[in-house]
Amino acid sequence: MKKPFSRLLCAAALLLCSTLSIAQSPDLLQAAEGGDAQSQFKLAAAYLTGRGAPKNDEEAARWFMLAAKQGHAESQSNIGLMYGRGRGVPQSDEEAVKWYRLAAEQGDADGLFNLAVMYDDGRGVAENQEEAVRLYRLAVAQNHVSSQSNLGYMYDHGRGVAQDSQEAFRWYMTAAEQGDANSQFNVGSMYALGRCVRQSWPQAYFWALLAARDGEKDSAKQQEIIAKKLKPAQRAKIQLQVQEWKPKTGRS
Repeated sequence: MKKPFSRLLCAAALLLCSTLSIAQSPDLLQAAEGGDAQSQFKLAAAYLTGRGAPKNDEEAARWFMLAAKQGHAESQSNIGLMYGRGRGVPQSDEEAVKWYRLAAEQGDADGLFNLAVMYDDGRGVAENQEEAVRLYRLAVAQNHVSSQSNLGYMYDHGRGVAQDSQEAFRWYMTAAEQGDANSQFNVGSMYALGRCVRQSWPQAYFWALLAARDGEKDSAKQQEIIAKKLKPAQRAKIQLQVQEWKPKTGRS
């Protein structure tokens, strides 16, 4: 089964940055220079993605840091990601953990998720799968989709919890229904194998197609194998269902 890892940028930053425009930049810069943490966060996101400002990792990191030092949780999580990937700052797992923890202590779902991944992988902190599970659960309580997927993985492999395929399937399905491609791949695999669910080639094909549509690279081979188990009419019907399918709302 597949597991997602920490993302390069929190979804919240991408969402806010998408609302920026060049015309707004002077006002935004003025507010950021005046010490407004939310404006600093938005300006950092603009520099990071190149939307509303020239793309510049160093400037993004500088503005994230200014907001993070004021206690802005989303900026703390994002500067942690910058340190984790060495973008605009020297790579440091220890610094990443420091800022993830500060965001997590404020209940930020992305901070909780990213800190959980570090504990899960033993990066910048001693590996502790039980602590990773605890943090994933806190993020899951906020309907954080990637945490749902990772919690499913923990149950699937008995990492930090007793192995439980039914719980794994439950969390994979919860995330899959909200558009998580990794979880869609895993749900399709469990239907194909008949693991804790009744074996179903149509269901396996449906979820494999969704995973491919939503960006899961490994699902192409999976759906090719499963397709051979179905009649052309069955495949056509499922393909239409996939075209019409829409995810439930959740936090990525």
